[in-house]
Amino acid sequence: MVLAQGRQVYFSIHHPGGRSKAAVAGTALVRPLGFCMLPVMIGALFSMLQGFAALPYLTLGFPIALCCAAGWTWLHVRRLICEIHIYDDSVAVRTLHEAAHPVSDIEWKRILAITTKAGHADITLGLTSIRLDQDVWPEWFSVVEALRHAKNIG
Repeated sequence: MVLAQGRQVYFSIHHPGGRSKAAVAGTALVRPLGFCMLPVMIGALFSMLQGFAALPYLTLGFPIALCCAAGWTWLHVRRLICEIHIYDDSVAVRTLHEAAHPVSDIEWKRILAITTKAGHADITLGLTSIRLDQDVWPEWFSVVEALRHAKNIG
């Protein structure tokens, strides 16, 4: 997507698209919660098959699984890059958490390096290294070309 005055914004397939932080967090929590509940459910099943009470597995296992899944989700939404802003030689990225709250500030950085390989690109913005996967960005070739152009300007 190209905006006025040379500023470009690209969105990944994970972009919230106007959804609230609660909706983004709830959607991101589903898969980790299912993964973390799997051992609890297997333990409860084996307990029931052997004729023992399954309630202790569930009353202790569910809060532990929920805490693990919530921590996993908290980290995931704060590191998943879903928006790239490019303006001349400056680049700004926004995570899923930041994109769900559109009034958050954008931190502009200079692009120091870009390395493209089959299926992904590694970019260095200031002191931060970021890996972008091709299958997540619908406008992949435009993103890479815009990043290369921003690096060549700076």
